[in-house]
Amino acid sequence: MGRMDELDLMMINAMQLSPRAPWTELAEPLGVDASTLSRRWAQLTAGGSAWITCYVGPSQLSWGGMALVEIGCAAGQAEEAARRIARCPHAVSVEITSGSRDLLVTVAAVTQQAVTAVVLDVLPRVFGVQWVRTTMIVRMARDAGSWRLDSLDPGQRRSIGEEQPETNGQPPSLTPHRELILALGEDGRMPYSELSHRTGVPSSTLRRRIPDLVRSGRMTIRCDTAAPEAGWPVHVSLWLDVPVGRIGDVCAGLAAMPETRMSAHVAGGASVIAIVWLHRLEDLADWEHRVASAHPEVSVVDRAVSLRSVKRTGRLLNGAGRAVGHVPMDFWADPAPDV
Repeated sequence: MGRMDELDLMMINAMQLSPRAPWTELAEPLGVDASTLSRRWAQLTAGGSAWITCYVGPSQLSWGGMALVEIGCAAGQAEEAARRIARCPHAVSVEITSGSRDLLVTVAAVTQQAVTAVVLDVLPRVFGVQWVRTTMIVRMARDAGSWRLDSLDPGQRRSIGEEQPETNGQPPSLTPHRELILALGEDGRMPYSELSHRTGVPSSTLRRRIPDLVRSGRMTIRCDTAAPEAGWPVHVSLWLDVPVGRIGDVCAGLAAMPETRMSAHVAGGASVIAIVWLHRLEDLADWEHRVASAHPEVSVVDRAVSLRSVKRTGRLLNGAGRAVGHVPMDFWADPAPDV
């Protein structure tokens, strides 16, 4: 398994900040000409080492629109069950994990009814699944789309810039933009001309509409990477017991930690869940120690180490964490119990 070089990591960091920035705008901050950047990015994407996707912004999924689902499987059936579940357009991510569950699946849809249908009617019928336990996500404090590599210096980051989405939320009026979100989910850097052909919307309108949807928080365009190649091979999910009056502060504190990919207030056996990426499994103790020092009232209820990432934000992954396929994240689709 290869490791990315410095330019690869800088490019991915730049794409995390500004996923659709023209190469001509990134050439000066990165110190490389635009043609070289374009060629290197094409190599990364062709090999599945990096990709840019798009999905409905977390602020648009009201309570009940997103859930974390733990699944127990029959002996020897976890991989086959994970492969089948990954075909579901509502399965945002699928992990084979250690601990008391075999699979950990993030499910999202535009309505609570659709999430309920996936959890009750679709997942239990998948071959190999023996039991399903669901935790509803109440509020997302940090979505993994805001996680960043630290490959650029402060000057480079300022030069590239980054638009911070609004947090006040918008009415759930994304249905007219369904085709746009699905097209960008396939390729977040898809040219405006092709987007116009796919959606029937003029390129000039799309040049205004896409930044507006991202800025408002209604839509997320996200750069992701083969984590082992980027130096983050260890992924751990943690369930935390937090006093009710401290949930907001703790979620915000977890979100500020550089290893934290996601933190959320949940309704389940625990009150908060966090997903962290680490360089080594030994680093987990340090992360937990820092949490305990900052928030002594918090206790870890459970942990699950990812043994294999099968799907992440619509991309099917191989054993090396590289993207080898794409399943559209169509949160509007009717849940179909045939996976």
